[in-house]
This record gives sequence, C-alpha cells and structure tokens, in this order.
Amino acid sequence: MKKSPLLILFSTLIIFSVLLSACGADEEYGDEYTEEEYSTEEYSTEEYATEAPAEAPASVPGEVVYDLGFNPVDNGFSFENYGDDIPATNLTETEMRRMFGDQVCARVDGDTCTLTPPASQWMEEINSAMAGGHCEGMAVLSLMMYTEQISPADFGGSVASELDINDEALQREIAYWWATQTVDPTVASVIKGTPMEILDLVQQMEANGETYSIGIYKEDGSGGHAITPFGVEDKGDGLYAILVYDNNYPGETRELFVDSRDNTWLYEASINPQVESELYTGNADTQTLDLTPTSARLGEQACPFCDGSGYSSTGGRLAAQDQKQNQVFLDGEGHILITDDSGNRLGYVDGQIVNEIPGASYTAFRMAASGDAPEPIYWLPADLDVTIEIDGTDLTEETLTDLMLIGPGYSIGVEGIYLTPGQVDTAYFYPADETIAYETEADESPSIVFGIENPDAEADYYFEVYGADMIGGGTITVWLDSKAGDLLINTEKLNSEGSFNFYLTRITDELEEEFTAEDILLKEGALVYVNYAEWTTSNMEGIYFGVDLDGDGSIDDEYVVDDSQ
Repeated sequence: MKKSPLLILFSTLIIFSVLLSACGADEEYGDEYTEEEYSTEEYSTEEYATEAPAEAPASVPGEVVYDLGFNPVDNGFSFENYGDDIPATNLTETEMRRMFGDQVCARVDGDTCTLTPPASQWMEEINSAMAGGHCEGMAVLSLMMYTEQISPADFGGSVASELDINDEALQREIAYWWATQTVDPTVASVIKGTPMEILDLVQQMEANGETYSIGIYKEDGSGGHAITPFGVEDKGDGLYAILVYDNNYPGETRELFVDSRDNTWLYEASINPQVESELYTGNADTQTLDLTPTSARLGEQACPFCDGSGYSSTGGRLAAQDQKQNQVFLDGEGHILITDDSGNRLGYVDGQIVNEIPGASYTAFRMAASGDAPEPIYWLPADLDVTIEIDGTDLTEETLTDLMLIGPGYSIGVEGIYLTPGQVDTAYFYPADETIAYETEADESPSIVFGIENPDAEADYYFEVYGADMIGGGTITVWLDSKAGDLLINTEKLNSEGSFNFYLTRITDELEEEFTAEDILLKEGALVYVNYAEWTTSNMEGIYFGVDLDGDGSIDDEYVVDDSQ
C-alpha cells in the first residue's frame, strides 16, 4: 500500500537523524521518534489525502517562517501536566463568581458566596473531570502570561517557569482557564479547519492580534489534548512544523507536522513522558485539529445552569436568561448513548461518537494526563426528553459511575452506580417535568439527586434520595412537583421492598438549612410524597411524608419524619 508523503518524509528524517547521531551530530529528533513507529503500512495516502493540496507558505527549507517569541524553557511551566496525582485545588466559589458573575450565588454574605445547587453540582462535575489532566489550563495560562494578559508576579515569579505547582492560587488559576473550554462563548468560538488552514492562522497570530491554543484529537473524537503554538518552520518538500509547547514535556520545543501536498497532519503525543507515546493523525476531512482563540475566554462566560434566580453583581434578583441547552456528564468509566423520542442518537456506537439529534452537540475534554479519555460533555436542547444507556460493555472491572444532566436552573442525576463489565443500565430524563427514572437489572443502591434554583420561591433546594435498596433490580422514578412543594418517589416497578434515606438542603437569602431522614420504608408499588416546601427549622422539626400504597392517587398513610442529624 502506498504511504502518505508526510509519513515517507518523516521516516526519511528519522533515518537521517539516526545517521547524524551515529556520527556524533546534534540529535534534532534523537530517541523521540523511531522508524518502526512511523514507517508502517497503517497510514496511507488513500486514507488521509482527501482534497487538493493547499497553498504552502513562501519560504525555504530550514527557515522559521513565523516566531511569536514564546520559549518553552522560560515561558512554559517547569512542571508536567497533572491530574489527580497531586492534591490540587481546582474551582472554588471564587472562580465560579469570576467566570459567571454573582448569579451563581444563592446567597451572598460579605465576600462569601453560597452557590445555587445547580452551580454547586456543575462545579463538582467540572472538578471531577480535571482528574484526567489540566493541559487546557496550562496551555492557555502559559500563553497569557507570556502576552502579559496575566502576570506571573501574582503567583510568585517573573515568568511561568519560575512558578510552583504547589501554590494553591496557581492551581485555581489553571483550573479556571481549563474550565472555559466547557462553556460559551469559548466553545462557540472554536475554529475547526483543514491542517493547512490551521497552519495559516497560527502564522497570522500577531497580524490578527489573536493567540490560540491547539486542540488535537483521535479520529474517534476522543483523546483531546491542548498544546500552545508559537512558531512555524519550513522542513522542506512541502512539510511544515508548527512549533508548540506541550505541557506534558516541560522545557521542550515540540513539532506538529503539516504536509501541504496532501493536507495532512501528524503529531506524536504522550499522556505523560513516562507513558508510551501515540501517533495523532488527520486530514482535511477528519476535523481533529482545532484552534481556540484566547479572546473568547476573556470576560464573563455564559452560565449553562443559571435561570436568573441568583444575585446580580449590583444586588437584587436577575431576570430569567434565555438558556436553551442542557449538559450531560458521565463521571466514571463506561460510555453513554442518548436517544430522543424519535430514535435519534448521540454518543458512542461501535466505538465511534455519532450525533443524529437535531440541535445537539458534544465537546471533547482537552486534558491528556490520564490514559483513558473521559466521556465528552453532551449538549442537548433544554426541554428534550431523552433515554440514556449507561454502558459497561467494554469494562474490565467494576467502576463507580455517576450520570448528571444540568440545565438552566436545575440539575438531575443518578450517582453511585456500581457498573460491572457487561452491565447496561438505563436512565430516563424528562427535564420539563423535573423527572428522572433509573432502571437496572443489577442489585444497586444509587442516589437520585436534584438541585433546583427557584426563581418563583424564597428558597433554592438540593435533594438526595439515597441508599434505596434495589435488590434484584427494577425501576425507581423520582420527580418534583414544585407547585405543590412535593418530591415524589414511585416504586411501582421495584422488585423488592426496602428502605431509603432522604437529605435536603434549603438555601434562602438569610441562611442555609439541612434535613436528614434515614431508613424510611420503601414498599414495592408505593408512591411516596415528601412535602418539603412547608419545612423550615424555625417552624417545624420534621417533614410530612404521605404514602399511596396502591397507586390509586389517594394517600393511605401520612406521618412526620424528624430530622435525624
């Protein structure tokens, strides 16, 4: 099979560097690349050459045709990209207010912000995702320090390389810029293009008054990694190298190769220097190379979980915002497949991400410090009812998995699923009706969670129905009747009787209150009403529970459950 020009030339460069090395010459490539890795028949012209070659820059071989002046030795961080391998601090309430404004606060007491329940849930999901790596934040922040948009002196040094990873303020700053990849206008500003179009934009950074981070992905849409471009070099014979700082390799200048003859690209990337590298490749059709403008990250970002009931920066309540998207997060191993009522799908099918749902999209995380790429963030129209399969088919061992849907003013999800190899559970989300149903054939004891920002009431609420015994599997359905002030739990399709625990947080402008009740009887086929709206610590000790034992719509039993904290 015929090889692509990029790989043929790359192999030639490798062989040449080996000969130079044998003669004691400088090792431009050294052990970084091997002939064995890049001369296989796996990559072919037929596979990657999909359109006519783009016009190449006017230059001569060996010439650096563009140089921003960024130097990885000084302007990159001296430490490697990190995940949860160090006890780092990520987003806090402070970063949330900085990113979205005071609308994320359910209450403000001086400098203290108590986040709305959906804001708190969103922050938890984003911080959990950073366990896989912080490359996006490091790629962006190092560049902003070089361009003097952020001062390294605020973190104890004159340049990025002098900064200490153990500085909590620096960790939080890295987390802040990492998180911008998950929200608009940053997400909406990402530029996808052919390799030659990306090369051209990198060369015009100073002329356009813009800088970028580069996102690279595997061809299945996973494995996102962020690197910092700062130059372009002509390698000869139509081959160009985008010079980059890769935060997995502190102090090194790395090269992303673009071949103008067939409009392909190639980059050798590793999740970290101790792990065997992988070859990332693409062409004009794969759309696996993109640029994120730094300017899009500046200023207040659009809040995907706000409906206007938080505080404004000048005091008082905000009017409802026009939020039209829900975000779906999978925290844990496995994959999910989302299906709407028309059978359209979004998620993994046979190892590839498909998107058939009108108005839906997905955003692959750029992190690259852990081996397994996490599930992307999936974006859905806000009022769309969906069925979500939580698929453990490809697992090799049991994993703890959470599934969360977060939208304008609410968060709904199921946490604590012990997903085993081959297990496939199903969750049904009805956002407009504030309803979730969880179905499993396994013995599970999950937590059903709700967070509500309540613009029409005096309090925001967070609920957990947890420890619910699902011996032998079945379906448990939980929903809110906000007008009546009831949380309802339907056990009609449970396969056995058991019990559950209930937790509530109530947040007002003045205070935050909590309520806990344990070992509440969960009868098979019953409908349990939890009348939460009338409870406060000041007017009563317990919450009224009503039970419809036979599903006829009438309350058969009513009792008060006291706070067991």
